[in-house]
Amino acid sequence: MNDMQAQLDFAIAIAKHAGTIMRDYYDRTEKGIQRKADESPVTIADKLINDYLIEQVAVHFPKHGVLGEEASTMTAEHVDVWVCDPIDGTIPFIMGIPTAMFSLALVHNGEPLIGVSYDPFMDRLFTAVKGKGAYCNDKPVHVSDRTLENRAIVAGPSYPDGLLRAVSLYEGLKAHGAYITMFPGNVYKCSLIADGRIDGRIFSGPYAHDIAAIKVIVEEAGGRVTDLDGNEQRYDGRIKGAIISNGHIHEALVNAVKGFGGPEKVMAV
Repeated sequence: MNDMQAQLDFAIAIAKHAGTIMRDYYDRTEKGIQRKADESPVTIADKLINDYLIEQVAVHFPKHGVLGEEASTMTAEHVDVWVCDPIDGTIPFIMGIPTAMFSLALVHNGEPLIGVSYDPFMDRLFTAVKGKGAYCNDKPVHVSDRTLENRAIVAGPSYPDGLLRAVSLYEGLKAHGAYITMFPGNVYKCSLIADGRIDGRIFSGPYAHDIAAIKVIVEEAGGRVTDLDGNEQRYDGRIKGAIISNGHIHEALVNAVKGFGGPEKVMAV
């Protein structure tokens, strides 16, 4: 078994274990909710998944680091880093909205090589290895070929306050024919881009764990993932937002960001 296959198998096993934890805590009224320094919520499940990944990486890949949303072990010396969002969509998870997903990428020298995202509620496992295609439950997935003029579906912010602060950005896309949809869960939305159900997304966050796995999954499905300027970036530290698309509407989304005032203004939304 080659190293890449062993690493993919490891990522899948972690995802399935994370899914079990997510399901176990999903229906519990008391999820051990705490507030982080930035006032965003974190649950017992987030921490259990993140800690489990750190433990397993130490056993199976002791030379690798971990960059997790809740805890990390990576240092400047680590070339290979497992970048993880234990529960992307903690707020919908707390609210009982099943758009929360697990996300994990193996990043080598800043470049994601393996990506896994897992929806434990519908048992949808998205996997991709760079150069090997993207799959959902072992079936190939591909992005759509829709354009803005052909009613491309663009996923907007997860919550109304974000949309209100960026009304002109999305009004401009709508004026070119796009349909704007809004629901919580960044990894959920981006996984649907890989599956051809949604066509694009402008992501304003600065954290690699939100996008690293999606970078591989969407691009191996035929799409594009860049920073907000349309350029490549590293995924083992802070990022400059992201544009995720089917490729056909990518430049239109880049131009929409420029027209709104540039990446800095988008990331301030």
